[in-house]
Amino acid sequence: MKIWINKTVTENPSNDFNEAIRFDMLDDGTKSNLKTNFEEIWRRFAKAKLESVYEDLLVVAATVYAVDKRIPRSGIYSGETYDNWTRTLEVSIPVIDINKWITVKDELEKTLHFLSGDSWKLYFRRTEQQYRNCNYEKKYSIIKNNFDGVALFSGGLDSFSGAIKLLEDSKNICFVGCREYYALRKRIKELFKLIKNEYPERNIDEIVFYTDSGYPRNVDESIKKKFREDTSRSRSFLFLAAALATASLIGNEIPVYIPENGFIGLNLPLTPSRLGSCSTRTTHIYFLNHYNGILRKLGIRHKIENFFSLKTKGEIVDMVKKSNAFIQGAGRTISCSHPMRGAKGVPGRPRNCGYCFPCLIRRASLNNIEIDDEYLDTFIKDYKISTTFIKNSKFSDPNNGRTKDLKAVLFALHEYLKNGSIDYYVNKMINLGGLNIEDIKHFARVYIKSMEEIKEMIEHQAKLNDMELLEYIKAGFKNE
Repeated sequence: MKIWINKTVTENPSNDFNEAIRFDMLDDGTKSNLKTNFEEIWRRFAKAKLESVYEDLLVVAATVYAVDKRIPRSGIYSGETYDNWTRTLEVSIPVIDINKWITVKDELEKTLHFLSGDSWKLYFRRTEQQYRNCNYEKKYSIIKNNFDGVALFSGGLDSFSGAIKLLEDSKNICFVGCREYYALRKRIKELFKLIKNEYPERNIDEIVFYTDSGYPRNVDESIKKKFREDTSRSRSFLFLAAALATASLIGNEIPVYIPENGFIGLNLPLTPSRLGSCSTRTTHIYFLNHYNGILRKLGIRHKIENFFSLKTKGEIVDMVKKSNAFIQGAGRTISCSHPMRGAKGVPGRPRNCGYCFPCLIRRASLNNIEIDDEYLDTFIKDYKISTTFIKNSKFSDPNNGRTKDLKAVLFALHEYLKNGSIDYYVNKMINLGGLNIEDIKHFARVYIKSMEEIKEMIEHQAKLNDMELLEYIKAGFKNE
């Protein structure tokens, strides 16, 4: 699949990309099918533009995100995805500092392959056009530039806990949020207002950006609506690019924080079938290490740090559970993988469904500190984790969204109860590759502790509903 990216002006593709589908990221947003509000980043700092390498990084990241969201893994182009998953993507991207990007081309392709599971071929072409480097009429609230770092603020429980940890440590932080869907912006604003009120002595501010990719051009109208993809593996690459651009406006070597628990970050496949497509790597240590390596080669002096990488989600919430901000806001955070669907009977969106993998880990973490979240209580009422629920849920149906993640978690828990020594998980991580032995030992501890949190949550649920559940886990899935 060939993709051509236009920036600020429309231009004719080269011969090799003459038939390529096209995304236009133009100064006049109404003519674009790749819309952003990136200029808010530098306008909020009273700047007319970014340094060219950071602008290029935003354009590259927005391109990757648009392609990831709009090029289907199966269906009309399934012939190009030999396994109905891995796409072959050839993308021509306009950049200003072309020599720098040619230097990191191979490393960036490998990193994107690890992140999204696709085969990426990037072709950079030179441009002198700068994105929205023009006069503007909108009045922006100017940010007071006195920060110790930039932190991702997604609206999730980990990023919210990370914000509290940074502010409790007397850090002045500029938070960057990503409005992945419209309802999320309001929730991010609500959580930010809460921590701002709780820490008036800190200098904190927030920027919420968006990147919306419409249907690509040069695609027949009869099949255009099939150009969509829900996996969104590249979101963290884009999210971090916006945070790095923000850090560049604050000062040299300003760190960028991405608070995420090590269990989700490593995301060791819960079942053998999740080795590839179902195992996301958005905050994996391998991805973050390689991203940092690419930044160094580009001459970008900001480092991405995850200070929660060796913590379980339960350990994270235990660190901040006594703060007023956590007590007031934890129940409003969104951990769900499909928050615009949400749980039955719970009004308002976004909301936590209670049965996807992130929701199950969220529940286990809150159970760890003996808190029942209001959204997770709905899970108890409507989606009981019991042998009755399991037996009536058609685990054999791979499209049953309410049970596929639960089954994977229970399968992993069964494996843990059967084999759960640290050596067993050290060997599993060695076989997966991408980590040195010291990292592996640390993450093996995180994995085992996370499984203990899940087990305790299941035991708590079993006492409420069905003690046979524990026997079901111990017996495994022989009859499924």
